[in-house]
Amino acid sequence: MTKFSFSVFMLSFVFMSLNLKAQIKTFITEVDSGYAKTSVNTAIFRQNALTTFRDTQFIAFYDDKGYVILGKRKINPKGISEEKFITVKTPFKMIKPYDAHNVISIAVDGDGFLHLAFDHHNSPLRYLKSTAPFSLQMKEIKKMVTDNPNAKEHEVTYPEFYNFTNGDLLFVYRSVGNTSTINYYETKTQKWHRIVTNLFENHAMLRAYWQITVSEDDVIHVSWLWREVSFDPKTNHGIYYAKSADYGKTWQTVDGDTIRPVFLRREMKPVKEIPQNTNLINQTSMTTDKYDRPYIATYYRGDDSITNYHLIYYDGKEFQDITLGNRKTDFELAGMGTLSIPISRPRLITDGKKIYYFVRDKEQDSKIAVYYTSIKKKGLKPFRYENLTENSYEAWEPCLDTELWKTHKKIHLFVQKTFQKNNEGILNEKPTMVKVLEIKN
Repeated sequence: MTKFSFSVFMLSFVFMSLNLKAQIKTFITEVDSGYAKTSVNTAIFRQNALTTFRDTQFIAFYDDKGYVILGKRKINPKGISEEKFITVKTPFKMIKPYDAHNVISIAVDGDGFLHLAFDHHNSPLRYLKSTAPFSLQMKEIKKMVTDNPNAKEHEVTYPEFYNFTNGDLLFVYRSVGNTSTINYYETKTQKWHRIVTNLFENHAMLRAYWQITVSEDDVIHVSWLWREVSFDPKTNHGIYYAKSADYGKTWQTVDGDTIRPVFLRREMKPVKEIPQNTNLINQTSMTTDKYDRPYIATYYRGDDSITNYHLIYYDGKEFQDITLGNRKTDFELAGMGTLSIPISRPRLITDGKKIYYFVRDKEQDSKIAVYYTSIKKKGLKPFRYENLTENSYEAWEPCLDTELWKTHKKIHLFVQKTFQKNNEGILNEKPTMVKVLEIKN
């Protein structure tokens, strides 16, 4: 081989290597057909749609008639999980199929029992627990908290489960009078206890919309914005933050100052000032890095008059705000109920070395996509963007298996093409295939 041909060969090899490195490879497992007339199966505040305990992955969704479908499979923590899901149709059904708020959220406790909450929008608690560890047979439990006579469970919205490393669970929801309630499940006693009845100030002209993460050190992190004036999303403003290192009993600011629920707007300083009428979206997602520093995903309209994605994160000294992408078209975030929005709310994760920020954007034909970057000592490298699917997924928002990420740093996304009518309602759409998209990282 001549020196010239060898050089050409090496350049070609380097080019191919760079291309291979730049491409995120995926693997998709089909599960079963699911309800697609609203985005109820794919709303971002499903916590979780997909979850893993030990070597078993669980999934939950509504079928075309609104019945809860449960599934499970063995996963391969070291490689691709090619095993198909075993699914069962439960007798439990969504009452208001036109309302995309009525999501299913699941978690598995330290003994392997599956917990499930579903069909909530200012409605009585509907809570199920499996009859045995790893079982898909569920029993409805009429009351979650039995040791508190004032446990208001007759008006529940946005139910979310979170796992602790000791096997216990957190259950968070919006309850009567728009209060934000936190329950704690003790695996040892198999009982729920009320930790916080009202986390945020709420009254006739003010409401908090929050997102939570529980770090690998069992610290609860919560960020939120305030909405006011007839609860119009145009009035969304500010990003606020608090944390708890003792399972929700006491709370601190990012600087360690003690604060006590109820969190009052007049007593708290936002970590990011964002004014009203900027398309600031509510109920997004957050995560933490290996130093337990918070990262908050959101979108809002910046100085360029275009609504773009943002990453607001704490660098150890102060909160930074990075704009992701370069969107060209704008829209107006306004109206009541679930809205048909051209971009999804974002979800992000990090392992302390890389950040993955999942989205769906009509400018990119509503394909499932990711912004990703590396974390260096001097800060974050520029984000790259990549589509993960070839086809459109319409109203899909990212839901991922957070427990599988915590335990094995593997990325599995709940995927389904769903549709959403503006201000609630049902579209005449046929059921679509529920899938799990796995990133080969």
